[in-house]
Amino acid sequence: MGSNSKSREACHEDRISGLPDAIISHILSFLLTREAVRTSVLSHRWKNQWTSVPNLYLRDREYYPLERRLKKSDPDGFSGFVDRVLFFRGSSNIHRFRLLCLEMKDFSRIDAWIRTAIMRNVVELDLELYEYSNPPHPFVLPRSLFMCKTLVLLKLRLQSNFIALAPASDCFPSLKFLHVDVVLPDADSMEKLFSCCPALEDLVIEGEPGYDSVLNFEVSAPKLKRLRISWYIVPFHQNYDRKVFINADVPSLEEFNLQENILANYSLKNAHSLSRAKIDLVNLHSGEKFGTVRDSADHIQWLFAEIRNVKFLSLSAPVFGGPCSVYQYHLPTFNNLNHLELLLQNCCSLRSVTNFLQISPKLEHLVFENSIHCYVCHFVDKSVHEWSPPDFVPACLLSHLKTIRIRGFQGLPDEMEVVEYLLKYGVVLNTITICTLEYFCEEKEMKCPLLGRREEVKLLQTISMFPRASKTCQIVFPKLK
Repeated sequence: MGSNSKSREACHEDRISGLPDAIISHILSFLLTREAVRTSVLSHRWKNQWTSVPNLYLRDREYYPLERRLKKSDPDGFSGFVDRVLFFRGSSNIHRFRLLCLEMKDFSRIDAWIRTAIMRNVVELDLELYEYSNPPHPFVLPRSLFMCKTLVLLKLRLQSNFIALAPASDCFPSLKFLHVDVVLPDADSMEKLFSCCPALEDLVIEGEPGYDSVLNFEVSAPKLKRLRISWYIVPFHQNYDRKVFINADVPSLEEFNLQENILANYSLKNAHSLSRAKIDLVNLHSGEKFGTVRDSADHIQWLFAEIRNVKFLSLSAPVFGGPCSVYQYHLPTFNNLNHLELLLQNCCSLRSVTNFLQISPKLEHLVFENSIHCYVCHFVDKSVHEWSPPDFVPACLLSHLKTIRIRGFQGLPDEMEVVEYLLKYGVVLNTITICTLEYFCEEKEMKCPLLGRREEVKLLQTISMFPRASKTCQIVFPKLK
């Protein structure tokens, strides 16, 4: 009995309470602050343990739904809790301060909390604020935020616009990562936020510009290595007048990631180090139905002129897949391009594959997919999207192209013709890998192959009979291994 009793006591031993304070604080840092505070009732050992947690995650959604259910009004419930948390922490440093306010209307309280975090040497500041008044009231970024010497990471997700009270100089001396997501942003405030970032290395700009507003601002970041921009208007208005201009002086830029459906104007000054680009022009098509896009060839040409020296390019742009558009846009030659990924929507033509091969003379690796579903063009006239070989064999096929990977292959006549052409003229080709299309099967709740093993074997046998310029080229169907 004695030994069994000791075993039971060992099983119920509180090993976590025996850990050092530093480790317990580290464990609590992964919890919401409200949950960390609740651990104070466990025992005397835990009473003040939460006050040393370096990370604060505060959100108001736990308060307001409960008040509505109980038909009570407690506007200071969340605000009072945040005030108490900051008070009981005293002067201890705050490493990460994350604040999510869905219904907080008193911006002055939020301003005070941010100032407190700055005084506590905050390193990472993450603010997500929603404001639903009409018109929405802008949030004022305090001047002390720009002058904070310890701030390394700043995330701003604002449902309304903001006002930046930035000093004339000495802004963000240590800031390396900046993520801004704003609805209906103001050009002046955006300019003040990005115009002085001496240590910035990563910049993410997201938002929804207004239909009629002009957004023109500059980015000055001498050490910026990665730039990601995402503009999207819902619903996409075909008559939208593109009045978004971004001028970035980025001599250290290495990666550029763009996703948008508005065709903004970009100028990447001194971007001599740019080597990787990912361009996703969401739902931008050509043709009569999409006249505003068709008439903006200059915007597309300027964009690609800015990235013409990249070594890696990933491109998803249905605007290049129309039957005539590939001949309208005079794209520059990508003399340094080594790796190209083309993600073609099912409304597009495979002609764009060979057209991009023609402007990529040193291309070694090609990946393309022709099965991405288009949500805009519901009717596709196959007769105007038939593939045809170019007048001249692309230079890369004769001297550089080594690997080709085709995703979403269905064995359609156009696809077979493209494969036959690539094999016929790919002089130094080593491998061509063909991945057949998969679809989501609701009955099995999993992805299932469109083609069975027998159909894939037939495709492999047919393709193996195509003439090859490279005697060492291997044709690979991964599912047949």
